Amino acid sequence: MEDLSLHCHWRDEDGPWALTVSHNGREWELFAAAPIGSESLPFADPDEVRQLAQALLDLPAGPEPYEFEWELSRTEFARTKRERTCSATFAVGLDPSDGHRPYLAYQSYFHWGQTTALGLEVVCDDPPVDDLRAQAHAFLAGFPDPTRPRPRGSSDTP
Repeated sequence: MEDLSLHCHWRDEDGPWALTVSHNGREWELFAAAPIGSESLPFADPDEVRQLAQALLDLPAGPEPYEFEWELSRTEFARTKRERTCSATFAVGLDPSDGHRPYLAYQSYFHWGQTTALGLEVVCDDPPVDDLRAQAHAFLAGFPDPTRPRPRGSSDTP
């Protein structure tokens, strides 16, 4: 499989921001970066990555209700007294309260013991939709679909 990713990078007066979905050699992950820090969380499986690409490809051009959301999580220090879980919500959609502007939004939370704390928030209002659609199209064209029969001799796997 070639190096496939979906990404959105931008800069504002605070500095560089990014939301990227790529394969890290073991699993698919979402990398979120803000001027104050970054973090990454795994997608549950390749089907969720396909769904993300399709959601980007299908972003409506006109104002209509549209939102897809994914829940991501990772547990650190499993089976210890200091076990901590990082979870996040990642969404792609059109904001009905703001003229149906497109957006990408990431918000993480940390849970340990009886405590929950907000983590990193990365929101891209008005992402480059045409570029995201082109990335999604290329991604889906290069990403094997397990529901389609594979040609004989084909050996690429996600």
